[in-house]
Amino acid sequence: MALISLSNVSKMYASDLILDHITFTVNKGERVALLGSNGTGKTTIFKLILKKEAPTLMPKEDKAGEITILNGVSVGYLDQNAISDINNTVNDELLSVFKDTIEIEHKLHEITNKISENPTDQKLLFEHDELFKKYQEYRGFTYLNEIDEMIYRFGFDSSIKEKVIKTLSGGERMKIAFIKILLFKYDCLLLDEPTNHLDISTIEWLEDFLTSYKGTVFFISHDRYFLEKLATKVIELENHSVFEYNMDYNHYLTEKENHYNYLIKQVKKEEKEIERLTRFIEFYKPKPRFTSRAKDKEHKLEKILENKTELPKQTDKKIKLKIKGSNLENKKLLEVKELLIGYDKPLTPPFSFEVYGKDKIAVCGDNGIGKTTLIKTLVGEIEKLGGNIKEVRKINYGYIKQNDYIFEKNESALSYMSSKHPLLTEKEIRTQLGSFQFKGEEVYKNVLTMSNGEKMRLILCSFALSGYELLLLDEPTNHLDMVTKECLIEALKNYEGAIIFISHDRYFINQIASHVLYFSRENVMFFEGDYNRLYVLLSRLKEEIKLKKIEEIENPKKEVKQKLSNNKIMEYQAEIKKIEERISEIDESLSEDDFIDYKYIETIQEEKDELEFRYLEILDILEKDKKL
Repeated sequence: MALISLSNVSKMYASDLILDHITFTVNKGERVALLGSNGTGKTTIFKLILKKEAPTLMPKEDKAGEITILNGVSVGYLDQNAISDINNTVNDELLSVFKDTIEIEHKLHEITNKISENPTDQKLLFEHDELFKKYQEYRGFTYLNEIDEMIYRFGFDSSIKEKVIKTLSGGERMKIAFIKILLFKYDCLLLDEPTNHLDISTIEWLEDFLTSYKGTVFFISHDRYFLEKLATKVIELENHSVFEYNMDYNHYLTEKENHYNYLIKQVKKEEKEIERLTRFIEFYKPKPRFTSRAKDKEHKLEKILENKTELPKQTDKKIKLKIKGSNLENKKLLEVKELLIGYDKPLTPPFSFEVYGKDKIAVCGDNGIGKTTLIKTLVGEIEKLGGNIKEVRKINYGYIKQNDYIFEKNESALSYMSSKHPLLTEKEIRTQLGSFQFKGEEVYKNVLTMSNGEKMRLILCSFALSGYELLLLDEPTNHLDMVTKECLIEALKNYEGAIIFISHDRYFINQIASHVLYFSRENVMFFEGDYNRLYVLLSRLKEEIKLKKIEEIENPKKEVKQKLSNNKIMEYQAEIKKIEERISEIDESLSEDDFIDYKYIETIQEEKDELEFRYLEILDILEKDKKL
């Protein structure tokens, strides 16, 4: 059963053709991946479905294409507008999903009170039964637990419920928006890059959740593992057209490659036949005896040319990305010993590791655990709290921050590159830009009008010329399409320097990493391997923790605890007061932030996370002391 249908839909912006008479359906229960390079119109399709955009009436046509949504089907879209009011607390915002349920709950209380006064009133009893059934149908007995479960699954503790949304970081707000649309239980979810801002453990949970989701999921993603796990159907946007593949992602890749190889063979076969017929016609047509035979061949040639097989235009041209770097293989660059990172308090236990030339170290762990703090500490943006960082040799660092696109107001791609590399000629700069798909008039495009993917491509374009010994990359694949990501992977594999990178993209980690540095509150692990090795180690660790808990339950140890001294209690209370004052200052400075303004809030948000963790820790200590 088709829930969403597009028929002959076209879309133009000014003179730019985006979609050309596209037709496809999304059926009930399918999990459909919408694929295509950046700028091909994926988000435009979502806007058309949501009626935020209208199809274009094309020249010489009587009517525009049609978009049909089955009657009664509810469609949820993950974006910032899922948050109704940033002045709400998280709890109020999530409870708004269940406003009808809460209204029924109030009515039930009123009727119950009336029945206690008139226990034999049949009309009241009947009304109560009807309301009770409706209350069950509207998830009245489960909705509070559902909210708590979602909050936990997205990596928050229960204290998040009392926070005002405007004080949260952009990533946290997006998570709350995600929780909200999942709680609505729409018939069909439209998800645009749903794994952005989620850590690996949350992504893995989300995959399992959506795999068992009873509704339909139509999603855009450049996360290969997410696509492999989730997609049951693929719709690909290419050259303004769509191609449907009723199969999972891996079979789609095979089918696409097989089809392309078939087309190449067909083109070669046709070219060979065209050449043979042309030679025949040229040789025999002048000879009167063979004129009729030559004409037959001409008709045959016309037919072949008329129905000539066309190869798909290569819109996904590979970027010739090569990042220069010094070859220091097996030479030690950096020694990190007993390092403590954080702001007022350490985020993790002390840890040590070493970096050699050509090492490619993936930094993994849940959000807020200190991954970005580590990189900022290595480059000296944040002071270390303890331990030692020693450069064994002078290191030329290359650092790309997450979502950090710093450009001048009226800067073009060409002027940006000229300012970064003043010794290069315009011809050399245009050649470099061209290799990153900035060609012709595109070199004059204003940077502020570019998509985030284009901005990242421009930053990488400059980055590739700089000759660093050690690259520090914070989520480098954010906003990159599949083709650009594959090109970046290839370039980083061939890069001769060392790399320390943060990523939640499991495919990217497996392709690049030679080592993993994994952060948690309890410990830090550094080992040789990739995401697959990390997955095995974490599975073992979870099993060990589970067995330890069982042992503690079955054989509890009696602990003799001493009450805190008055001086110690006063010391804790003073610390609480300082924390509250600092959090209040941070909240005030965050209150004016835009929804996804990561740049200005990133540093103080990390500090706030750590302060809140310490605050809850002290409260727990004081609460336990009261019970002694």
